Amino acid sequence: MEVSIILPSYNRYPLNLLSLYALENQTFDLSEMEVILIDDASTDQTEVLKEYQAPFQFIYLKTTQNIGLAAARNLGVKMSNGKVIVFLDAEMIVDPNYILNRYRHHLDKENVVVIGGKRSGKLYTYLFPKYGKKQINDLAYLVKMKSAVKKRIAKSINKKVNSKKVRAIIKKLKHPIQLLNQEDINNFQQLDLFTVKKDDDLLAFLGGDLETSPLAWWACLGNLSMNRSFFDSLEGYEEAFRGWGPEDAEFAYRLYKAGAKFVSEPALIRYHQEHEKHKTLSEEDDRNWLLFMEKHPDLSVCIRDLSFIIMKMDYTFMDNILRESLTLKEEYDGKYEKFEHSLIMFLKEIRILKSQNKPISHLMQSSGIESDAMTKQLIFEERDEIESYGKYTNLVELFDLLTRI
Repeated sequence: MEVSIILPSYNRYPLNLLSLYALENQTFDLSEMEVILIDDASTDQTEVLKEYQAPFQFIYLKTTQNIGLAAARNLGVKMSNGKVIVFLDAEMIVDPNYILNRYRHHLDKENVVVIGGKRSGKLYTYLFPKYGKKQINDLAYLVKMKSAVKKRIAKSINKKVNSKKVRAIIKKLKHPIQLLNQEDINNFQQLDLFTVKKDDDLLAFLGGDLETSPLAWWACLGNLSMNRSFFDSLEGYEEAFRGWGPEDAEFAYRLYKAGAKFVSEPALIRYHQEHEKHKTLSEEDDRNWLLFMEKHPDLSVCIRDLSFIIMKMDYTFMDNILRESLTLKEEYDGKYEKFEHSLIMFLKEIRILKSQNKPISHLMQSSGIESDAMTKQLIFEERDEIESYGKYTNLVELFDLLTRI
């Protein structure tokens, strides 16, 4: 078996069925491809998929209790036989050449990780009663701009529709309404009509710089592929993350540290089927990110928390900071450890304060540095010495920003 596709799924029926239909259309040799769907103790109708008849080898596994995304992915890989592992979210619709365009990158290099292309979007295959504001706005836009969508919705609900009526229609729904079926999935080119484009600002920033940018692993989330042997060398996803959390980011970080060569394949096309949004469990998210930072107290991990104090993710600023940090370590071999450690402490403190619903302010005091006069003096002396070199301006700017908060 050449390729194993791992689909962890929790309460994603019938979207996961449409995803399977898309995999039936792959141009890759289906006899060399298996799909393993891990039903993570779903409470919906996902279990009907155990009777699904596929043109490829299909394995349905249902856990007796919810084990979480990391453990579900690891279980899928454990049960797999493929030389190449493709991780795919259960609600993703992919183009017919998707697996083939991934597979060819893994033929001659062990450490290649394919992270996807720039072309993606939000696909509306169903109308759900609990769609959020952004999703309702998306649908209103599609109804206004694309007559095919307007006609399909009108036919599905047996009522006339216009963009101004979309919100009222969604709010009155008692159950999901299907818009697209297997025939539509088979006509992949037409799916674009039901899609709202979704730009990936990070991939746009990285461009062709995936090999050198210290931010490259940030783009390695969710839908990726690699050789089975490379996955095994990292011992899989970290299962200590429970609930909502960064298990994919933590795995991506370890891939980066293990020397992964990240590849963005522009030919890959994937659509995310929109579903009802559940409230993000902020408490779980914060707890898991703090665990991530405890496991890997690295500036490239902790610097993400800048997003809580600046208006927009400034990838140029962050990339420059991390490049300067690497250069500083290479040139001075740990001479400025107190300075670097203070940056990590401040950034972690941002997450701690957020998790406690406290204002993000006075980081010097809350981190304990302000009360330790000797440590504070040494840190600021290192800061001034680093500034004197004249080539670590972004690192110094970050330090000054955090100490002023």
